[in-house]
Amino acid sequence: MTASSGAGSVGPRTGRRHGARHSGRGLTRWLFLLPALVLLAVLIVYPIGDAIRLAFTSWDGFSAPHSIGLSNFEDLLKDKRFKESLLHNLAIVVAIPIWIAVPYAVACGIHTKVAGWRFFRLVFFLPVVLSPVVLGAYYGIVLAESGPLNGALRSVGLGGLAHEWLNDPALTLPVVIGIIIWATFGVGVLIFLAGLANLDEEIVEAAQVDGASRWQIQRHVVFWQLLPVIEFWTVIIVIASFTAFFPLIYTLTKGGPGTATFTVDFDLYSEAFTSGRLGYASAIGVVMMFIILVTCGGLVALLRWRRS
Repeated sequence: MTASSGAGSVGPRTGRRHGARHSGRGLTRWLFLLPALVLLAVLIVYPIGDAIRLAFTSWDGFSAPHSIGLSNFEDLLKDKRFKESLLHNLAIVVAIPIWIAVPYAVACGIHTKVAGWRFFRLVFFLPVVLSPVVLGAYYGIVLAESGPLNGALRSVGLGGLAHEWLNDPALTLPVVIGIIIWATFGVGVLIFLAGLANLDEEIVEAAQVDGASRWQIQRHVVFWQLLPVIEFWTVIIVIASFTAFFPLIYTLTKGGPGTATFTVDFDLYSEAFTSGRLGYASAIGVVMMFIILVTCGGLVALLRWRRS
């Protein structure tokens, strides 16, 4: 009886010790996470909350903001420049198939270790490390009416193709989109290379044994294994298309000619720092955040539906 009661008394004490140890580990994890959580709150959560608050005010950045209700959002619905800027952003988003297909194809070529694959991996990633301001200044020179591109076309007898690439409202936006894709697709190449490095090679080998062609393996095996990577890259593209290209556009075209290359983030900048309407600019930022969330959610849902 004594032995039995002694053995039984060990259980609760042991359980309490395990519980205390588990609680201590949980507290330690939270302590390690605390600096990151503080930074997240200070740099992201608070600014978002404050922007939402300011979106319902009239504020010039100097005097105290005063509440005007939904007036900023009502003005947005009537703002032709905002609608035009939003259409330009959607034009960038519509280019997503190119943004996915080109890095995907390049990554597959590098993954198979074609001749010079290390060199190509470096070359394709090089534009990513350049500042958008540098890229904008560089292409501003190259694409100028008297710049190197038109000079090269004239020198080989193709002067008829020479154009004012950055001064034609019908042509400037496609040119800017092409530059953006070229400047960023190296990130996509690296992301797809990481996905290809984690393929289930047993499935690929089984398909080869069954006599599947290289195209069939790509279409029915590799593509479906890379679909989560495609989802991830798609979300990055959508977020970047609304938030990441202001420096390049500002340096390259300053939103021109006219408003031909105005994007939503460029319009936000113009309203805040040119027109001094920071409350209205906050409303643009809130709407932009909502559009990004809806667009990303819709694209991910569509890709998952296709996968199922």
